[in-house]
Amino acid sequence: MSWAENSAAQVVVEPRAAGDPSPYGHLIEGSWVHYRAGWYYLFYSGDNCCGPDARYAVLVARARRATGPYQTLARATGTAGTILTESTRWQAPGHNSLITDHHGQDWLLYHAIDRQQPTFDAINDEQGYSRRVMLLSKIAYTEAGWPVVNE
Repeated sequence: MSWAENSAAQVVVEPRAAGDPSPYGHLIEGSWVHYRAGWYYLFYSGDNCCGPDARYAVLVARARRATGPYQTLARATGTAGTILTESTRWQAPGHNSLITDHHGQDWLLYHAIDRQQPTFDAINDEQGYSRRVMLLSKIAYTEAGWPVVNE
């Protein structure tokens, strides 16, 4: 990742091959970079956003420089690396962006499928037209500086 003229592309996160059992890594999209407290955070979404089998989540990587190298939360902690996954009410949250309010609080904006009304009334979801509504969640940070969404 670089913005300098004539710079070469740098791989930050790579999708996993089909058949890899690891969650959320087969499709990577919806990236957003945010600078906070000496870290560049790369928020991104992974896997399948839509349809009856939607499986989607928000993941994060970070670096001390905008150009990297970036370390994913998964590599740093040995976890799945997600900061937001499905809940009882919301399925397949992702495709995020981030804002900071005037008090310095970070907020994650994203969309998800409402399990109570997963499709548009006029569209057959078998074609993949999930009803995805915008949501806003507060971000907290661990002592190690990793973002978390506690919802």
